[in-house]
Amino acid sequence: MIDWDALTTEAAQLLSGYLQIQSLNPPGDERAAAAFLAEHLRWRGFAPKIYESAPHRANLVARLPGDGTKKPILLYNHMDVVEADPTRWSHGPFSGDIRDGYVYGRGAIDMKGMGILQLLALDLLRQTHPQRSRDIIFFAAADEEKGGKFGAQWMIEHHWPELEAEYVWDEGGFGLRDFFGPQPVFTVSIAEKKDLWLKMIAHGDPGHSGMPHENNAINILLRALDRLRSLEAAYELHPIPRRMFRDLSERMPFPKSFLLKNLDNPRFFRLALPALTANHTIAAMLKDTMSITVLQAGGKENIIPERAEATLDLRLLPDRVPAEVVEKLKRLVDDRRIEFQILQAPEPAASSDPDSEFFRVLSEVLFELVPDGLTTPMLSPGTTDSAFFRQKGAQSYGLFPIIITPGELARFHGIDERISLDNLRLGLQITYRVLETMTRM
Repeated sequence: MIDWDALTTEAAQLLSGYLQIQSLNPPGDERAAAAFLAEHLRWRGFAPKIYESAPHRANLVARLPGDGTKKPILLYNHMDVVEADPTRWSHGPFSGDIRDGYVYGRGAIDMKGMGILQLLALDLLRQTHPQRSRDIIFFAAADEEKGGKFGAQWMIEHHWPELEAEYVWDEGGFGLRDFFGPQPVFTVSIAEKKDLWLKMIAHGDPGHSGMPHENNAINILLRALDRLRSLEAAYELHPIPRRMFRDLSERMPFPKSFLLKNLDNPRFFRLALPALTANHTIAAMLKDTMSITVLQAGGKENIIPERAEATLDLRLLPDRVPAEVVEKLKRLVDDRRIEFQILQAPEPAASSDPDSEFFRVLSEVLFELVPDGLTTPMLSPGTTDSAFFRQKGAQSYGLFPIIITPGELARFHGIDERISLDNLRLGLQITYRVLETMTRM
């Protein structure tokens, strides 16, 4: 008999200690986080190995062996976290406080919490099922928050045999309550939008600010950005959101159910758009998006700068060709004084199979443990390291197996990020049950 109460308490304590490690990226230093995980894996009888991709950058791999009848499953998590302003948190972002049924800290949801659940589920599988049909690989990655250059991308390029798996279980979706109604909907990411990062550089002439002129680099950049902001991408229905809406239609009352089931009809799609796009997450699944994320110009109050820069984060639908998008932006700006630099361009990657053995087992386990829930594939508006695994042919699925509300999701990369003890328990049960089913002889 598994003592889920004791395991939940253990998960909360482990996560509390893990959240106290400030593995911020930038600047990027996962060594302490990797050492923490390695210590707890060794204590449980595993033999973790740490790979240094660059100074201060660490990746960790541990393996629970099976008999090789089936190909491995890889449990992915990342150790780096984004910045947090402690003055705006009610609990310190690196306190790991356990209060009122929650564990607080940067990374509780993204994604140290999932890493702890995977570690404990892996150990529970080791204890309860000595005979297994496939290896389970635990991979704690560096650098996910900055694109994976020193993490998953580097490991795949240099140590692919250590990671090669049939299925990858990553982040990307959640069990969402009060998004599509009161019943939870588990959105499993099977593909994601392409992440294209660009830098726009405006070249002008320097001068004294008391004698303004037309070739001020800041003015050139602002005019170019205005042209880009005027570009409104058209909404369209990609096949993955189409299937998601069709699944959701089963839970909706008429006429919503009818509209969602028939979005292939352009007229019905137009009728449903106002309601669909009222949710920013869903709206982002239906078109290309662009956000201006960084502005840099000038260095002194009385000098007109000769250079001004803006960083653009474009998230493109899966069938887009990034080079064609860049050319379109250049034509729209139509100014030789503006230079475009590609900071990060996505590689082509296929979608994962929503009818695979893993997806089927995951859906069945979710239904058993959350009978009023619905599981559906999703196109993720954000990007994860799954993109690198899909390029290698692995079937990658993104789901943090917990149930959260819009208010909880807002804490993701936000203020007072936290995870409930109830979710730690549920996540442990789901992760273990899926692995137990997938490794049966």
